[in-house]
Amino acid sequence: MTPPYRAYPAPAPPAPALVVRTVPEYLVPERSGLGTTWFSNVKRVGDWILPRNFRSFSFMGSVELDLTNARMGEGTSEIELRCIFSSVEIKVPADIRVEIEVDGVMNSCETEEVGDVGIPSPDAPLLRIIGSAYMGSVEVKIIGTPKASWKAKVKSTWDFFYS
Repeated sequence: MTPPYRAYPAPAPPAPALVVRTVPEYLVPERSGLGTTWFSNVKRVGDWILPRNFRSFSFMGSVELDLTNARMGEGTSEIELRCIFSSVEIKVPADIRVEIEVDGVMNSCETEEVGDVGIPSPDAPLLRIIGSAYMGSVEVKIIGTPKASWKAKVKSTWDFFYS
C-alpha cells in the first residue's frame, strides 16, 4: 500500500514566462518619467517600454517600479531618481545588468537578490540607476527564478528514503 501523500502528486511549478527584453530602437522613447510626486504613491507595473532616460522626483511619498515585464532598448538605459523623505523600490529582472550610483544624506540604498540570480550575459541591456536620496531609501530587488521551498526539500528527501 502506498502512503496517501503519493496519491496526489504536487503540481509542477509554472514555468516562468519568457519576456522578449529588447525592442527595436525606433520603439524606445528618449525621455519619460513619473513626474513629480508629493505626499502620494506612484506605481508602474506590467508590460511597458522603459525609455532611455526615465526620471522620477518624490517628496514624502513612494515610488514603485516593476521592470520584470518591461521591455527596453539594447545598450544603456538610465533611471534618474530624486527622493526627499521618500522610498523608492525598483524590481529588476535577472537577465539585465544593473549599475547603481545613489548618493545623499541620511539615506539607505540597498540591493537584494530574490531567488536564484545568475550572472547576466555581457551583451545584455544595461540599466543605470542614478540620483540622490535625502532622508529616504532606495531599494533595488533583482528578481530571479524562485528557489525550492523548505517543504519541497524535506519532501524530496523523504521520498528518496521511502521510495
